Amino acid sequence: MEGYFDVGTQAKTSKKTVFAVLGLLAIVGVVATIAVSSSSVSPALAQFAFEEQEFRDYMDKYQKSYDSEEEYGMRFKIFRDNSAYIRIFNTRGNSWTLGVNQFADMSFSEFKAKYLPTKIQPKEATNVVMLDEVSVPSQVDWTTQGAVTPVKNQGQCGSCWAFSTTGSVEGAWFLAGHTLLSFSEQELVDCSTQFGNQGCNGGLMDNAFKFIVDYGINSEANYPYTASDGKCNWFKVGQSSCNISGYSNVTPNNVAQLQAAVAQQPISVAVEADQDAWQLYKGGIVSSNCGTALDHGVLIVGYNFNNSPPYWKVKNSWGPNWGEQGYIRIAVQAGAGVCGIQMEPSYPIV
Repeated sequence: MEGYFDVGTQAKTSKKTVFAVLGLLAIVGVVATIAVSSSSVSPALAQFAFEEQEFRDYMDKYQKSYDSEEEYGMRFKIFRDNSAYIRIFNTRGNSWTLGVNQFADMSFSEFKAKYLPTKIQPKEATNVVMLDEVSVPSQVDWTTQGAVTPVKNQGQCGSCWAFSTTGSVEGAWFLAGHTLLSFSEQELVDCSTQFGNQGCNGGLMDNAFKFIVDYGINSEANYPYTASDGKCNWFKVGQSSCNISGYSNVTPNNVAQLQAAVAQQPISVAVEADQDAWQLYKGGIVSSNCGTALDHGVLIVGYNFNNSPPYWKVKNSWGPNWGEQGYIRIAVQAGAGVCGIQMEPSYPIV
C-alpha cells in the first residue's frame, strides 16, 4: 500500500536513568574522576567532560531518557558524532545550517530506518487544472495573512500526510471567508483507512481529501490528536466543522504552476526527508542533500522569488523547536525540485 512514512519528534522514553561522569569514563576505558578545573587534566579528558555536560543539557531540554547505561553510552557517542558533523558542515558555506535538535541522538541510518523506512512511486496526476500564471505575485506568505495555524507536532505517529492535509484545508477554509480553525488529524488517522490510508503507518493527502469530500472534517478540539492509531468515532464524524467540494493536483514538476497554486492558497506537497538536511536542519535555504524518493508530507505556505536563491516556505509537523520555528525553506529549482517538492502538489477546493 502506498503512503508517506515519516518521522515523529521524540524517541520513546522510559524512567530517566542518571549516570555519573565516572560511568561514562568507564565506557571509554578511563577509570578516573575528572575535575575539569584541575591543571592535571588532559585537554582530551576536559573536552570529553564538556561534551558529556552538553549531552546532559540536551537530555534535559528534549526530555530524553534511556533504559540502560549501554544505551546511554551509545546515544552519547551518536550525539558527539552528530555534533561534530554539524560543526564541520556549518563551516562549508552552504545556504543552510544544521543544529542540535530532538533527533541529534540518532544516527542518520537509524533515523532513516526507524522513521522513514518506505519509499513510494510517484502517483499519476489526476484532476489537474491549469492555473493562470500571468498575475502571480513574486512573493507570498500565508502565515502573515492569517491562513495558517500554529506549527503542530505529530509525535510518534507516521501521520505527516494527515497534517499536510489539515494544513491545506485550514488555509482553503479560511480563504473562503471562514474563521481559521485547526482541523483534526486524528479523525483522518482513525477514519480514512477505507480510502487507502494506513493511519500511523502512512497515507496520502489525496486519499485524505477524498474522505473529507464525503464526510467533512472535525475541529481539533472536537476530535483531538493522540499520536496513535485509534478506532474511528463515527458519531463525531457526523459533527464535521468543514466540508470541501473536491481537490485538484498541480501540474507535476512545474515551477510556474506551483507558484500560481501557492499564490491562491497553501499547498500540500511530498518530499524526501530521510537526509541530514531534514534531520538536523536548523535554518537557511536547503538547495541540495536530499533526493526525490518521496516519504514525507508537508505544506507549502509561501514563497519568495525576489530572494537569491528563491525559495518555498514549508510548514513541517515536527513541532516548533525544529528548524525555523517549525518551518523549512527549500530552494526553487526546475523539474522535480529540491527534495522532490514539485513532484506531487495538491490542494482542496472549498
